[in-house]
Amino acid sequence: MSFLLYGMMPEYEYTTTVEHLFTHCLIAYPFNAFSRDNPMKNDYNKDCITKDEFKKILWSLYQNNYCLVSIYDTFEMKNGIIVKKPVKVPIGKKALILSFDDVNYDHKKMGLGMVDKIIVDSNGKLATSTIVDGKEDISYSNEFVPILENFVSLHPDFSPFKDMATINITGYDGVLGYRTQSKNTINRKQEIEKAKQVIRKLKQNGWNFASHSYGHYHMNKLTDEQFFEEVKLWKDEVEPLVGQTQVYVYPYGEWQVFDNYGNISKKHQSLIDAGFELFCGVGMQTYFSYLPNKNGNKVLFMDRKVVDGNTLRKRDKNLYAFFDPQAVYDYKVRPSV
Repeated sequence: MSFLLYGMMPEYEYTTTVEHLFTHCLIAYPFNAFSRDNPMKNDYNKDCITKDEFKKILWSLYQNNYCLVSIYDTFEMKNGIIVKKPVKVPIGKKALILSFDDVNYDHKKMGLGMVDKIIVDSNGKLATSTIVDGKEDISYSNEFVPILENFVSLHPDFSPFKDMATINITGYDGVLGYRTQSKNTINRKQEIEKAKQVIRKLKQNGWNFASHSYGHYHMNKLTDEQFFEEVKLWKDEVEPLVGQTQVYVYPYGEWQVFDNYGNISKKHQSLIDAGFELFCGVGMQTYFSYLPNKNGNKVLFMDRKVVDGNTLRKRDKNLYAFFDPQAVYDYKVRPSV
């Protein structure tokens, strides 16, 4: 039996399916986000959670004995097939993956209630930078990266193996708030170098990355040729920044794995050829297994439970194992619907 650094607690093989929760970038400035003049206010209210809601969720997860594990520790290649890999956690703990979608901080959201970018401050610490009323606001408490890091520093047993969470990024408007895309970019070289600095620090601190596609498309609306170009753009523009990722997170949870004959579709084959091994969708039921297929093709698939304004508001029953949605919901700042 092996032992952990934190408290020398014995670990055991976790035989229950690993849970996976995801949300989007946080609402950092609720007053701006839910302003009547904000064209994004309805989207934010539906799709996002606030910084204070996230803090409450972390505390509840901790109290319910969840601990963070890396998604990359849940699968491996064996005899040419991607298979589930048992994870280990401390006795009394339950394994949890957290992930965050759309972490590019695109232009259309700037100044509307979210942060502008993730930065490494002058002391080498991860923070956020946002222009608010013409001045830079550097914060350590308004986005998931610094919030989670601060939480783990206070409760290291929440991350017993020093794993943090998965950042699911696109590339059409850069990454992490830096305009690294090849089209319509000013000072791209400098932006790439700044992004790389942040990525290095994130990886050093236990964060990992997954592809959320390049253009955040509806997969079924693209031709095969258009999809192939999307995969190429990811390989050319994003992979050189974050490194090769083996996890692909479908935009909107829309996937097209098999064709009408039960064979691997051309689109999915292009993802396999690009090095992706685990594929993630969206579903409130726990699912981590092979997609059913009559021809015996084995595609390892993991669904993710969404935590957003809608699921909190509706008090989705699938969230109660993790936290009480009603207790988390920020009635003070959210508009009534």
